[in-house]
Amino acid sequence: MLFARKALVTASIAMSAVVGALATASPASASISPGSYGVEDCDAQCVVLYFNTGYGGSHTVIHSDTPTGGEGIRDLAGYTFQSGGAGQGQSLKNNAASAKARVWGIDASVTVYFNSGYAGPCDKFHHTEYPSAWQLSNTYNENASVYFRNVPINQGCVNFG
Repeated sequence: MLFARKALVTASIAMSAVVGALATASPASASISPGSYGVEDCDAQCVVLYFNTGYGGSHTVIHSDTPTGGEGIRDLAGYTFQSGGAGQGQSLKNNAASAKARVWGIDASVTVYFNSGYAGPCDKFHHTEYPSAWQLSNTYNENASVYFRNVPINQGCVNFG
């Protein structure tokens, strides 16, 4: 009987550790693609951030690695515009002026946020397969994080798509 009680306590502690680890797990990271290809060439959900208004200048592709969404880049600091053109080598953070996206499914979206950590004013791309923003609204040259979702959510963003 004492052995069974000890085993039960040990199992309970192990389960608490697993639950704690799951509760603190952060979303998976999306990835930066160094290619200079466009949104039409994305084989997954993606957003292309452009240095200039009207899809001009250098650009970088950020894509979702999982079809279920729920991932992003919490802080764009350290990432740069990668293709040729004006802005090449400049930080992605607080320098994007326009964007194009590719989203799959009616509830799928990609959101660009003003602040790091998926917070603050935002621009959301959804509803059509290729939503775009000639000029970003809430995050024009003030973009700090990007998040992909496959569930509907009302965030008070400016909606493109």
